[in-house]
Amino acid sequence: MCGSAGIILAASTPTLALTSSSSGVNIAVTGASPNATVIFNYLIDPTQTSSAYTAIDIGQTDAGGSFNVSVAQNSYGLNSGSSVYVSVYGATSSHMIWPASANYSSSSGNNLVLSQQNITLTIGQSANVVAMNAVGTLSIANNTNTKVATISIQNGSVFFVNALAVGSTVATLCVSSNGCGTLNITVQAPTQAVSFSQVQANVVVGQSPQTINIYGSGTYYGLTNSNQNVISASIDGSNLVLTGLAVGKAVVSLCATGWQCGSITVNSLSSGSAIPTAVTAPAPSYSNQPPQISSISMSSNNVYGLFFGVGSTLNISFSADQGITNVAVKIAGAQAAVNAGSGGLYTAAYTFNGKEVLPIPVVITFANSSGQVGQHYFWLGNSATLPVNTNITQTVNQSADQSGSISLTFSKALRVGMTSSGVSDPEVTALQQRLKTDKFYSGPITGYFGPLTKSALEAYQKKNGLSPIGSVGPATRALLNKGI
Repeated sequence: MCGSAGIILAASTPTLALTSSSSGVNIAVTGASPNATVIFNYLIDPTQTSSAYTAIDIGQTDAGGSFNVSVAQNSYGLNSGSSVYVSVYGATSSHMIWPASANYSSSSGNNLVLSQQNITLTIGQSANVVAMNAVGTLSIANNTNTKVATISIQNGSVFFVNALAVGSTVATLCVSSNGCGTLNITVQAPTQAVSFSQVQANVVVGQSPQTINIYGSGTYYGLTNSNQNVISASIDGSNLVLTGLAVGKAVVSLCATGWQCGSITVNSLSSGSAIPTAVTAPAPSYSNQPPQISSISMSSNNVYGLFFGVGSTLNISFSADQGITNVAVKIAGAQAAVNAGSGGLYTAAYTFNGKEVLPIPVVITFANSSGQVGQHYFWLGNSATLPVNTNITQTVNQSADQSGSISLTFSKALRVGMTSSGVSDPEVTALQQRLKTDKFYSGPITGYFGPLTKSALEAYQKKNGLSPIGSVGPATRALLNKGI
């Protein structure tokens, strides 16, 4: 947060204490920023995800950074066992459990509360499970079947689950001061298989390679070839490239993360042979699945040696995991020219005029034959590379920061204080840029979810008919991912 004269002030981390008595529950906050609003965050149903937290203003700290209030046991609709915490000036306390009886202590052996108790994944998928009331060190006490799913600890408060094989496993997850919780994990087989634009392919020995479109997730692996002396097979983006080496036949197979593997029969013929008619396979049905970008690349002609220099032309090439129409690309807020090439590859071009501001937003919009709309967002250039208000004509040695590009696909809960002051999160950075583009946010792009971001998000939610709670839950996330 900013003080006078542009001085950056660090918010003090508040300490929350809950004391239960016959008259109710006392909420005590100490060590917080002085004369600041206290936001009470609570999760009524412990089985809900962290995105379901409700945030309310319960008062203000005194000059010493303390706050104290007594409320009824069932205030705010809370029941014993619900997860709660406070945030003051963007800094958050540890999560605690709403007490059930007098003399409650966060270290009295209460069970660890998890954001999810039962999860179902497809092979290759992953999920984050948050330790809601963790005060101490997380540990994994047991995982009954490590061949089905693996579990690791991230960021000190998150269990990361990775699905490996069909089956189920039960994990016992613990924290040093709050006991343990149980997580039931079920892993299912993919319901869709990788397929190709032709049921069978025919190549001629000595002629140019043939390219076959692949339908799947876009991340392919496990390429096998039953007869490498007859056929040469390789993957190029979302295409299978086949070359005839000798007369014969081969079966080529490949897999994709989250999909069943698929195969295609390839006939390699001599130039004098009668070529069988190739059968075109119907594209897989995506009536309930919006299209997604499966591959993307970009380049610049680097006028004056500058990727973003005035007169430099940016070319973006991309393809989707299914057939798409109504393709539109916006770069730096301007509509770019789009050309459709062979094999489902699209190319957009944009020439920099010197008025762009880093990071430069890129928005790709498209639809499938069923009318399902897909959108893909990312930025070029890291906002940390140049100040946000720096015009690109003022830089002398600026190049594209691909590693700093930020995806605008939102996938998790975002709320005040989710990162420490000075620590950024890619999705918070993406949120700030979106809110800034839509004129809700005027602060710096920091990746830190503080009071300015919360206020801007509340304005966005209110405009779009959502409850202005100032955190990103499922409903808000759905709107953001639709580009609304």
